[in-house]
Amino acid sequence: MKTKHTRGQRGLLEADLVHASLMEVERAGLEGFGLRCAARAIGCDVATLSYRFGSKEGLERAIAHRLHEEVAAPKSQLRWQARLTGLANAYRQVAKRYPNAFPLLLRFWTTGPRDMQISEEWHQALYDAGLREADIPPVACATYAAVLGVCSGEIGGLLDKPSVATLREIEGQSDLPLTKKLLPIFADLSDDEVFDTMIGILISGIETRAAKQGLRKKKPRTRKSKDS
Repeated sequence: MKTKHTRGQRGLLEADLVHASLMEVERAGLEGFGLRCAARAIGCDVATLSYRFGSKEGLERAIAHRLHEEVAAPKSQLRWQARLTGLANAYRQVAKRYPNAFPLLLRFWTTGPRDMQISEEWHQALYDAGLREADIPPVACATYAAVLGVCSGEIGGLLDKPSVATLREIEGQSDLPLTKKLLPIFADLSDDEVFDTMIGILISGIETRAAKQGLRKKKPRTRKSKDS
């Protein structure tokens, strides 16, 4: 889906305003970001941004939609597992490319047409996996949140290797025998391994749920005997 390049005041393209605002978020972060800050960085007046986006939230929503536009739709001929994995990897790349703006994706239920199209692809993959329609919304929300959560953890430091100070703190505890035993594994754990494990768990969980639903569909109804 192509982005509409609508013009705002002074002939400024909306897409250019959003991109410049995104670059400002990446430069200075979300804390303190607002229309005035964005206008100063872009070189326009606040009224121009207010006219196009209405508010700070409207501009942030537009920035989030700009991030969604970097997620390519998977090829329809691929199996549903490959499609979901491809979407997850695409969001991981967006997180690495725009670490400061990425948290905006966790803020809005939807940001616009491109976001909705990605959701449609996600829902279709779950449907093709064999899930009932009633189960698709909760599973979609859970899996999408899991992917964004791991991506956020990777860029935010949650998946970093434990520091020397952290290791010492754990070693000083007397009630953490299993954690202490696992410390060497944590110390060698890579971001790729964590991400791939998350994807594997999501896929296997979806397959298990779909298989159980399939068994329930195939299970014949038991007819009561006349004597009962």
